[in-house]
This record gives sequence, C-alpha cells and structure tokens, in this order.
Amino acid sequence: MQKSRMSPFVFVIAAAAGGCGRDAGREATRLDADATRDANLVSGHIEAWGWNIAAKSLQKLVPGFERRYPNVTVNVNMTGANLQTRFLLSLSAGVGAPDVSQLQMVDAPKYIATGRMTDLTPVAAKYERMFPPSLWRNCKHDGKVYAIPWDMGPCAVYYKRELFRRYGVDAGQIETWDDFIAAGKTVLERSDGRTKMLPLATTSLGAMYEILIQQNGGQLFDEQGRIAINSPQSIQALGVLKRLLDAGICANVQMWGHEFMAGLKSDTIATYPMAVWFGGTIKDTVSEYDGQVSDWGVFRLPALEAGGLRTSNLGGSVLVIPDQCQQKEAAWAFIEHALCTVEGQVAQYKNFDLFPAFLPALADPFFDQPDPFYGGQKASRLFATDITRIPPLNRTQDWVQALRYLEQSLSRWATSDTDTTAFFATLEQKLHRRIGREISPASLSTIGGG
Repeated sequence: MQKSRMSPFVFVIAAAAGGCGRDAGREATRLDADATRDANLVSGHIEAWGWNIAAKSLQKLVPGFERRYPNVTVNVNMTGANLQTRFLLSLSAGVGAPDVSQLQMVDAPKYIATGRMTDLTPVAAKYERMFPPSLWRNCKHDGKVYAIPWDMGPCAVYYKRELFRRYGVDAGQIETWDDFIAAGKTVLERSDGRTKMLPLATTSLGAMYEILIQQNGGQLFDEQGRIAINSPQSIQALGVLKRLLDAGICANVQMWGHEFMAGLKSDTIATYPMAVWFGGTIKDTVSEYDGQVSDWGVFRLPALEAGGLRTSNLGGSVLVIPDQCQQKEAAWAFIEHALCTVEGQVAQYKNFDLFPAFLPALADPFFDQPDPFYGGQKASRLFATDITRIPPLNRTQDWVQALRYLEQSLSRWATSDTDTTAFFATLEQKLHRRIGREISPASLSTIGGG
C-alpha cells in the first residue's frame, strides 16, 4: 500500500463488447469541440481497469458521472499487472487498445510519440491555463494536446516536531538547503549521531536531483530534444547533493526499504523531503501508534539560494485516448468529469490523496482546512503554494532511459572524487552515444569549446 502512494498510478478504461479496439483498416473517429455539449446525446459503456486507489478513486466518481451523462455507463474492475506494457502493445498492433489509459507523467511522451493518440486539442485547448505549465508542457506534441494531467506531486519537507524541539531546531528558520544542512548538523551533533536529518541513499539520487533541477530551471533535454544536462543549473543541483552527503546528515537507506519505513516510527530520521502523496504513507504507517498523530509537521521545501523557489514536483499522471477507439465522446466525457471539474478533482483528493492538477480545484475551501495529523497546520494549502511557478521539464520520449543512466552515473559519482563539471561533460557524451541525441548548443562543453 505504501508504494502505491508513492508511484503515479496506472489504470486503463476500455469499452465493453469486446473492447474498444477497431479493425486495423477502419478509420478512427475524431473529436470536435461540441462533442459532449449535450450530455443526453453522449452514449456508450465504458469499462475501467485499475488497481488499488486508482480504481477506487474512479469508482467513487461513477455515480455522479452517470447522473450527468445518463446514457453512459461505467464499470470499474480491480485488475492490473503490466497495464502500460499491454497498452503499448495494443498501440503497436493497431487493435485492442482501451478507450482511455492513464500513464505516468514521465512515460507519456514516449506513448504520445507513437502517433497513435487522439488529438484532444479541439476539446482540451480551452483548459490549458487551468493546469500548471510544468505539467501541460508534457501533454503537448507539435503544438497539439494529446493528454490531460490528472494528479501531481508538489514537494515539501515532512518533519518530526518532537525531534526538532528536543534538539533545538526551528523549522521556520530553514529557508535554503544550506540552512537545512546546518539544521541537520545540529540534529546529528545533539543526538550523538543517532538521528540523521533525511534518508538519501547514494544508489538512488535521481529523485532528489530531479526535485532540485525543477527548482532552478535545469533540464536533461532542451526544447528541441537535444541533451542539455551540462549546465550551470545541473552543477548547482549537484553541489547541493554533494553538501548533503558530505555533511554526514543523510541516512544511506533505500526508499521503501525496511530501514526507510522503520524510520517513520523511530527517532533515527528527522525529516523526509518528499511529494504530497507521501503524507498518505506516513499516516498509514504511524496511525496505529499512540502519540504519533500530533508529532508531525510540514515546512516548505528549502530553496537552492535565498529568495529561490521553495517547491518542486515529483510524480504525477495523465489520461490519454488512443486513436483507434471509437467511443471518443464517451471517453472524453469521463476524462473531463474526472480531471477538468472541481467536483471530480476535490473528491479524489479528499478520498484518496490524489493532489489535483486542475488549478480551479485549489480554490476549494477544503484546501484551507487544518489537518489534525499535522498539529492543525493547513498542509494542503502549503503544498498548493507556488505550484504554477515550477519550471517545466522537457520530458522527451527518451526521458525514462536518460534518467536511468543519470541514476547510475550519480551512484558512481557519490563514491568517487569526480569533479562536478567533469561529471556532466562525461554524462552528456554517454547520453549522446546511448540514445543518439545531439548535444545542445547551450551545453557548457559546447560554449567552452570542449
């Protein structure tokens, strides 16, 4: 259950009556701007495949959706293994695809690049300003919209209030990552080395690196898909990682491992810089232990430098409609209800901690309610702060592969004396060879004549 809260969820919505796949030679229908204007004219049966909280979230939405669209029915089945792989195979075959598929945000560009997704621009373009630019960017290809953001993962720092009180640390005084490191040294010293500030394994630094470059506008790829990782922003982010590791304040434990989870219930780890979805894991893990409910608090993510952005994003998902589907009106009506209405988005956050990507939902009074688990803090409002300022990442179809090479390289860097500038110069060459993309003219090696 804990891992499912961390990972963006995957489910598939497929038409009944043998699925929504079409014969390979049959022309796909198109969406137009008036497709769902009259709810009484939209009809069809939609079957949803999902697992865990993704399917449960949809199940909760079905009654309201069917009242709004009386001629459309939805059935949600709890199912699931390898749905994204199965979906990709159906796209390749030209048959057997569902009406709608959820994809992880990081995977969406690869699927969109197949050219087998429905162009949602006629019905979706009007919603562009209602989603964070950092998410909407990854839903477009060649100026057209092929996906709609569902949930997102704005970041902050979860901390144990009692430990901060015990060791004389004021969360309100932590504004930058250097402040965070200084506080971590205080915790380490005053606990005689028992309490580390955060979990950060040298073998899994990619997530923290991704958080940092979204704070300062760094990229793996430029807007033309060229390798752009060798930049001042990347060097700044790596510098923060180095200072965190060198300070001795990091617990070298793998995310979701036994020590990582045990740290939630002990005094071995003081803070968890993480996305909003991690709050569900904390609550699930410690709720059975007396005295834990009011022990947790949240403070804003530290900035890379004074006055810098104090949030980032980790995780998120989108919905797409494959072009081979014939029930596009019903499929779009369901997506619109789930993702483009305040009602649908707030309900999913209330019930299943799926943080809304739909900006109008954040104005709902629910986001200003005190959370008893965090000692009455308005944690939801804290996570919602400045999310429109998060810089977009240019997630190309090569993103997942590049991130894997980055993770491997960071692991080797963490146990060596490699200079940060040399690290990125070497990495960009490796990526150039492995994925066949050109190096950006803005690369430091290109500018410097290297």
